Amino acid sequence: MSYLRIITPTNLAEEKERFFSTENYSPQLRYNWDGRTIQKLEQTAPHEVKLLDAIISQDGEAITREASVFFDVKFLPEDIEFAQKLISTVPIATNGTAKEYAKLFKRKLAELGIDYKVEIVDEHGFQGRPNHKKRAMKISKHLHLQFLSLNGIVNHELVHIIRAINGQHNNTTKSADYLPTEEGLACLIQDELLAKPTPSSFQHALEYLAADLSRTAGFREIYDFLINHGCDSENAWLRGIRQKFGLKDTSQSGGLVKSGMYFYHENLLRNLSKDELVRLFVGKISLSDLPKYPHYSGVIPQEVIERVLIHSQNSQ
Repeated sequence: MSYLRIITPTNLAEEKERFFSTENYSPQLRYNWDGRTIQKLEQTAPHEVKLLDAIISQDGEAITREASVFFDVKFLPEDIEFAQKLISTVPIATNGTAKEYAKLFKRKLAELGIDYKVEIVDEHGFQGRPNHKKRAMKISKHLHLQFLSLNGIVNHELVHIIRAINGQHNNTTKSADYLPTEEGLACLIQDELLAKPTPSSFQHALEYLAADLSRTAGFREIYDFLINHGCDSENAWLRGIRQKFGLKDTSQSGGLVKSGMYFYHENLLRNLSKDELVRLFVGKISLSDLPKYPHYSGVIPQEVIERVLIHSQNSQ
């Protein structure tokens, strides 16, 4: 995911302070861009070139267009209607700290026999981010859950990790378009298979609608939308500013629409059978690759995946 180097702002903390100290300021984001980095990314990730070029040009319409293709996001009437139903009632907020997140993550990794280092870092722009090459999991000390449970976000990241280590074990070829399926699967597990409304499905539906809004609105309008639908100021900031990652002037319309990918793709996966869901864990494959893998194989036993990640969702 080399694009992360390009879309992660370097001055989030400063711009957050400026935003909350005024009533009409739109954050002006800075990025660590240089010609050598851009050239290297275009050489090593040719499938990202159009999106990278759009970001560098700061053309909001082009960014939205190329990001919609890259992240395979659609805003269909039926999905928008479903999302609107899920946000019709604001759920009770949950609480959790970075230390509690790390503690639970370490326990679940131990239970699964997975050797990953877990560390809390003073970084912005994410809640948790695995590094599979270093076999490490970074957790931001600035995470803010509100509607997300600790168990849910741990299970979400475990999907990424299990698919990575199984892919290495199985020597599975990583699909060029694996990411939308992977995030959809991670959200589906986190959202308890969408069998019933949950606080996390509320959050993902809300972000899908915010991504839809970002195509024609600036950050302040997105922030107000999130506040008006139950988010506290911290959650509205964190979830809203992500809609404008890649843009310098956040008053500009357009954006990466990446947060819409999660809900859109978990919707695509929610009618799969238990067997099909388990087979998606063979490696970093896309949904279209599933017929190539008629049986599950991997480091983590199938019954463990079913018990820890799939059956447990139905019993919570």
